[in-house]
This record gives sequence, C-alpha cells and structure tokens, in this order.
Amino acid sequence: MSVILLIENRLFLRNCLHDCFGRSFPDHEIVGFGTLAEWCNYIEEKTLNPAVVIYFASAGISPILKSEFRRVEARSPNTPIIVVSDATSSDEINRVIGYGARCYIPTSMPYSLAVEAVRLVEAGGMPVPAAAVGNLLPSAVSHDPRATAKILTEQQMRVFEAVGHGFANKQIAYRLNMSENTVKVHLQHIMKKLNVRNRTQIAMLTRTRR
Repeated sequence: MSVILLIENRLFLRNCLHDCFGRSFPDHEIVGFGTLAEWCNYIEEKTLNPAVVIYFASAGISPILKSEFRRVEARSPNTPIIVVSDATSSDEINRVIGYGARCYIPTSMPYSLAVEAVRLVEAGGMPVPAAAVGNLLPSAVSHDPRATAKILTEQQMRVFEAVGHGFANKQIAYRLNMSENTVKVHLQHIMKKLNVRNRTQIAMLTRTRR
C-alpha cells in the first residue's frame, strides 16, 4: 500500500488532516509526523519511500526549508514534496519551488482541488502554483482575464468556473444539467483553447479572474 506522509507540527491539525486524507485516499496509508526529524528517526520500513510528502509550512517560507528538503532527498530519493502554506506572493512560491518542492498549495485553495493536486503530483505531474500562473501561461489569457470569456463558449465558461470552485465532474454535470461525458469533453476543449494540461491549471486560471 502506498504511503502519504504528512509533516505538520500541530497535533490537532495533523490528526484532522490524517482523517481527511484518509477518506480522500482510501487506497493509501496516511502517516503523520510533527517534523522531518521525527520521520527520519522512525525506523519502520513502510515509511522509507512514501508516494508523496506533504509538508505544512506553518512557520512560513524560510531558507530552512531548503535543508529540510535535502533531508527528504537523503532518506527517500526522488520522493515528490508538496508544500502547504499561507504564503501567496509569487516570490515566496517560486522560492519554495526552487528549494525542490514539486508543488505548492496555498491554504486558500479548496480542499477538493488540493486533493486533485496531490493525485497529479503522485502521478508525476507538477501543478502550476497559483501565483506563478501569469509567468507560465499565454499572456493573452493570464494578463487579461476577460480574454478567457472570448475564447470559451458559454457552456465551457460555466464548466471553467465550476472547476475553479472545486467541483468534481459528477457535481458539475448535476449542476449544469449535462452528462459527465459532456463535462469531460468540455474540459478537453477548455484545456486545448487555454493551452493548459490539467484541471488544476484550469482552477489556477480561474483565480486570475477574481
């Protein structure tokens, strides 16, 4: 069974997160520690190579994260790290990606989207950080949110906005009175028109419109 490793020093939140991720990833074992040092001192074989490490940076983005991530690399090479923090500036987010994190999840993101991001990272993807969207997507879309409405059809815009609110395909289908297959087709067209690769990036784009 694959392991998702949670690093959060606040016990109450760690227990809550353990339960939430346990429900969202029933085919994974969720293991939590207060610090990376605690994990490194833990000797059970099952946590040696977790599928993903989710690091909650409650103290903010600081240079110490760089050495912390080296600790992960030394113990479990090539294990992807996801950082969760309150930080929202592009400088902070780009810095944490530079330290070696595969993905950054702001605490302002809906939990359902965070779960999608974790799944994408585990599959080998790299979701685009929200604050970096402007640097990574076509300028016509990222710098002028109104351009999105000109590119997409009315139905595609509704699907686009629903993804931004964190709804799953089944929920979108119900809300928009269409089949789940139709939602999938709309998503394919949206990704092609906006030159993005996945629903996480679509969700990031919706943030530029708010």
